[in-house]
Amino acid sequence: MNAPPRKGPLAWMKGLEARASAWAMRCLSPEEYAEASAFDHRLKDNFWRWLGQLALVAVVLGLIAFAIWPQLGFGRAVLFAALATVYVLITIASAWYGWRKYTKRPAWKVLALFFLLLLGGAAVGFAVGNLHHGKGLTDIDTAKLMRALGVAGAVGGALASILMGVAHFRLREANHKAARLQAEADRERLARHGTQAELKLLQAQVEPHFLFNTLANVRHLVQTGSPDALAMLDHLIRYLRTALPELRSDASTLGREAELARAYLEIMRLRMGGGLEFSIDIPADLAPVSFPPLMLMTLVENAIKHGVAPMGRGRIALRASEANGRLRVEIEDDGSGLGGEIGQGVGLGNVRERLRALYGETARLELGGREPSGAIAAIEVPA
Repeated sequence: MNAPPRKGPLAWMKGLEARASAWAMRCLSPEEYAEASAFDHRLKDNFWRWLGQLALVAVVLGLIAFAIWPQLGFGRAVLFAALATVYVLITIASAWYGWRKYTKRPAWKVLALFFLLLLGGAAVGFAVGNLHHGKGLTDIDTAKLMRALGVAGAVGGALASILMGVAHFRLREANHKAARLQAEADRERLARHGTQAELKLLQAQVEPHFLFNTLANVRHLVQTGSPDALAMLDHLIRYLRTALPELRSDASTLGREAELARAYLEIMRLRMGGGLEFSIDIPADLAPVSFPPLMLMTLVENAIKHGVAPMGRGRIALRASEANGRLRVEIEDDGSGLGGEIGQGVGLGNVRERLRALYGETARLELGGREPSGAIAAIEVPA
């Protein structure tokens, strides 16, 4: 039986990295783990460049140490400088990425613990040095011990101060970021409230425009003694009974707006003595789709006023379609077509402003000619 293949150093390193990543995921918060993962990627991408910079720093510091203490020897001075640099970098990195844990504890406790660890390390190092030179543990040079502890204390205090300074800098940075995000959220909320107020104002301008024109139609039929006056009044009552609860609503559906348009076109057909024909083609699956109130009515009324009415007769087609996540509603007439200031009036201006307020640049109002005559108006919004 063949023996299982032995794992090489690369496979062993990958396994160790996977275990370390699993441990970090258990011990760190999602934010801390994301920051650590980002640092790990940067370290891997720039490993050789950073290693070269570390070697350069170690050589420079080693030269300085060798100039001060020639008895160290150049090689040992560079080695000690490299170890000290790596230690300082690890200390700063631990504070930079682990600032949440450091700042959860009182600063004096962290400083005291760090200081005591360094003093303990210095004492152990001093004892090991004695043993290395053949001296006993009780054979202590008090002056050297105190000098070693003093250097360790100074270095420990400096590093601990750096550690806590970095941690609290990151805490202050995080608080500023949180405050900035909160301020942005507050501004967005106020902007939404302002947009809703603007929509209410624009909608209030649309409502009387439509209602007054419709009432004028009824008045005209009554004045002329038309037999269609009663039928038109019935249509108007039916329309108002459906429309009035929605007049102040912020939202509607395409199906509801199409029914309001149908009631209005029935009224206009009666007024024009049967000279108006219309068709409404709204697929059943699009009827429940959200659609801004009264926009469709504005386009239908515009087609009547500027397209069909000047000719005394005509046809209007209303249709809707959906493609690529966008809803398109078209109102087509075979009337007198575009000309003059058509498209620049209050009604269409309100539609443009409301679309901009509701959807930004993702919605549009189109107005174009139709062959051989007439016009096509279209609203396109995200479905």
